[in-house]
Amino acid sequence: MVRKVGAAHIPRQIAEQGLARLMMRLPATRATIRATATRQPHLYELCGAYGEACAVLDRMRKDLSADPAIVTEYEIICAEIEIDVTRILLGGR
Repeated sequence: MVRKVGAAHIPRQIAEQGLARLMMRLPATRATIRATATRQPHLYELCGAYGEACAVLDRMRKDLSADPAIVTEYEIICAEIEIDVTRILLGGR
């Protein structure tokens, strides 16, 4: 199933995986992140992006031939999404 958010199409499974990962990485948000994601499509979209970025990062970490610079880039992307999500949850969009 695909959930349409704005102009982007986010596979629901990827967004839910991203949401679950964010809830593990940001335990203080567990009580509010799911509820906020259902009310704010932008946050749900970020969950999808986080899920995709984490999946790529996991695959690259297992691949011994992966370029370390690209691995670092994906680590930064994941960290930046975590910061964005925290800002949204604190009301700062």
